[in-house]
Amino acid sequence: MGFPKITVDTALCIGFYVSCLCYSFYKVFKISNDGLQNYYYLEEGWSFFGGRRRDDYDWEWEIYKKYAIDNAFIFVFHAVSFELIRIFRIKHISLVLSLIGCAATLYNYGIKVLVILLLQNITFFAISSWSKKVRFLWAKAFFWIAVINSTKLLYFYDQLNLLLDIDNDKLLEFSIIISWNVIKCTSFCLDKAAAKSKGENYRLTDLLGYSFYFPLLLYGPVIIYTRFKECQKVSYEHDNLHTLNRFKKLFCQLIVCVLWALIMEIGQHLFYINIIHLDLKLIQQTNLWVLYGLGLLMAHFFFVKYVIYYGIGIAFGVFDGIEMPQKPICIGRVHLYSDMWKFFDRGLYEFLFRYIYTQLCTKTSSGVRKIMASLATFMFIYVWHGLYTFVMIWSALNWICVVLEGFVKNIFGNNTRLGALVGTHVFILSVLSNFFFFAREEVGYVYIKRTYFESISNYAVLYIVTYCFYRTGEWIKSIESNRKSLFKKTY
Repeated sequence: MGFPKITVDTALCIGFYVSCLCYSFYKVFKISNDGLQNYYYLEEGWSFFGGRRRDDYDWEWEIYKKYAIDNAFIFVFHAVSFELIRIFRIKHISLVLSLIGCAATLYNYGIKVLVILLLQNITFFAISSWSKKVRFLWAKAFFWIAVINSTKLLYFYDQLNLLLDIDNDKLLEFSIIISWNVIKCTSFCLDKAAAKSKGENYRLTDLLGYSFYFPLLLYGPVIIYTRFKECQKVSYEHDNLHTLNRFKKLFCQLIVCVLWALIMEIGQHLFYINIIHLDLKLIQQTNLWVLYGLGLLMAHFFFVKYVIYYGIGIAFGVFDGIEMPQKPICIGRVHLYSDMWKFFDRGLYEFLFRYIYTQLCTKTSSGVRKIMASLATFMFIYVWHGLYTFVMIWSALNWICVVLEGFVKNIFGNNTRLGALVGTHVFILSVLSNFFFFAREEVGYVYIKRTYFESISNYAVLYIVTYCFYRTGEWIKSIESNRKSLFKKTY
């Protein structure tokens, strides 16, 4: 039927990898018990699990979950309001979106936070109106990044929460929102500078509607302004709004997010990955099946979280007529970290590719120029995420691995078996780099030390398992490629 046949060696690789994965997860489940350090500080779990506690040490999940519950009525109000805009052909869409977003910000964080966010947007807009030169726009972006980073490092918990009259959770949310807004404002200003029509869709209210668009205010995903501005047009014919069908689709997409949230909660009852990683002595001594099982589960939990976060934003964005990026790709089948960057946070990748990478090189540029362009891109990723040691290590290793992947691809071409033999070494380092980001540098150092310096036999076993995963990922990718080409031929 046009799909690649599975070879015997590929089938053996898939079977061996899945078996190792299940065994590793089983070992993590066995170690997740009441003998762990800090176990009795965990939240009491659901009675369904017979008294097992729930690992509630993932601050990001706890904060975002509470935010979704507390603001459910605002999400509903937004959806109803936007549909009324379409039905009654209200032209000032950006103004309405601005008012809803500002009111939600005022409700959640108070007047001081709202003023800071408004100041951020207004200063960006002022610079874009004063000069169309790209360097001035980027200078403004890096100015705000510097302000955010220095404030985090110097005053974050000591004084800023008291100054803004918000608790620590709200402060974290605010830091995420203002960082997202740097990207949004930069995208708006760069698109404005490049636009042929300087008036329509590039007013201050348009920027405010974009920055304060409530479904993407905290959750993301970030989308470039070119995508967002399409929702400012009342483009539906009155008889073709299909309001009821679109509400049904929105409801179904949100139900999927709820089901993923249940999976996340169940997983936290079974696998205590967060409190285990707090115990450095334990992960330094534990069985390697447990260690790498913890790492894989940490990555999978991260994936599930962002399927939920981005899934909510995508559902409302699609309902509002925005061409949203797809949800994050499942990390359990990605064997190239260049693909992880392309297909996990697709909105952020589109921003980086459009405004940084392609501005520094083209398809016909030399290899050296492309490498330097990718270096500049990862340097932006580092400074935007924050000037922390773990972010620097994560960004640097990811850049190195993406460059090495390019060399492997150029050298071995379509020879997948030889490419996999060498590429597996690069993939192992790519995976380890993310443990710095998921946990902290001390945890990352443990994984690096135990992988490369503990014993050759340990690395050999890890290499064999990872090679089988690499081959599995290649087979899945080949199926997708054949499916896309078959679809093109059919239509």
